[in-house]
Amino acid sequence: MTGVSQQADSGPLQRWVGMFHGKLARAGAWLFAGTLAGGVLGYVYQVVMGRMLSPQEYGVFSAMMALFAVLSAPHGTLMMVVSRKVSEYRARHDAGSTAHFYRSVSTRTMLAATVLVIFALPVAPHIQASLKSHGIGSVYALAALLWVSFPPIVNDAFLQGLQRFSWFSFSSTLRILLKLVFSVALVALGLGVAGAVGGIVLASVAGWLAALVPLYRPLAEGRGRPYRTAHLALRPVVPVLIANTAFVAMTQLDMVLVNYFFPPHEAGLYAAASVLGKAVMYLPVGIATALFPMVAERHARDESSAALLIQAVALAATLCASGAVAYFLLGDWIIESFYGASYRDAGDVLRYFGFAMMPMGLVMVAEYFLIAKGRVLFAYLFAVIAPLEMIAIYLRHDSLLTVVAIMGVCGLLLAVVGYSMLWRTYRRG
Repeated sequence: MTGVSQQADSGPLQRWVGMFHGKLARAGAWLFAGTLAGGVLGYVYQVVMGRMLSPQEYGVFSAMMALFAVLSAPHGTLMMVVSRKVSEYRARHDAGSTAHFYRSVSTRTMLAATVLVIFALPVAPHIQASLKSHGIGSVYALAALLWVSFPPIVNDAFLQGLQRFSWFSFSSTLRILLKLVFSVALVALGLGVAGAVGGIVLASVAGWLAALVPLYRPLAEGRGRPYRTAHLALRPVVPVLIANTAFVAMTQLDMVLVNYFFPPHEAGLYAAASVLGKAVMYLPVGIATALFPMVAERHARDESSAALLIQAVALAATLCASGAVAYFLLGDWIIESFYGASYRDAGDVLRYFGFAMMPMGLVMVAEYFLIAKGRVLFAYLFAVIAPLEMIAIYLRHDSLLTVVAIMGVCGLLLAVVGYSMLWRTYRRG
């Protein structure tokens, strides 16, 4: 009776604190630690590139990375679909299908990446002109990066689906550390933007090889065992691809448009504020990454995951709000401390960037939850709102703050509509 009474009397504060002690929070802690370490290294990388490159070159580099994020939108789709399938095999203790699925997906994705790069190479000069790059070498390095970036994603998806969260964090962090080392070396050799991109290429290859170590045992256990037909069906992949592509477009193409419409120096300032400001959106990525396989596994067992969603949203809101307030209070100091006096004016942009990115962080959590259950509600919302955001920036780019405001309004609209529809669905069910 005492235990029941205490549980019944627990207030909102106790329930809120209890959210930080569940399985999701513990798994998310591993991934958050990896995300934090990777984020610190990632921002060290961006700051070092910002100091080694001129503001004009840094603007080009940031626009190139934003374009890469859009072109590599299939990464997120591949990650989610593969991880969900691996989670199902894990729930059934089906080691044979897991091993067969790894071989099948690895082969098919590399063939698809090869075809994609072959078709992209003829338009390299046009990409160079649009990005205002001084050399074609950086564009070819971007094509190489697109090609070698698929195998590490397959490894990450299997580590996530198998719930090897500590190895997942280590693998991701290692790639960022190697990216820093290789890019700094190549830029120091005078290769400029091409060297910065080339360093990421080398890091991707090395990171892929390192991630094979934790995967060796689970894949070896499935060799020679019976397996199910394990191929990715096209029908469920397309809506997920639409959702991920539109999400990336809403959060990355702003940099491409700013680089195109604004003078090089202002584009460089926006790049600095954007790199730091968008960290708010990615603060909950560890929570979302841990949530995904747990929901997929529960869905395979026909168990409810509503409590996991509530816990994930509460954790995500806490992290995003903390980051946004920190930028609002310390934006000028953060920019000058990280990038130097030449980027001082970017502080005014960073001050509001965190709040603009908060809704997208919450949307990311809900999107992961729904896709883990085989639903794609946000795919259709993204398909409507993402083009509206691009059109608004195209028509109204009066200042850098106007661009930030447009992104914030579109993200808030997406979050309000999406969560309203999600709440109504669960209220009926």
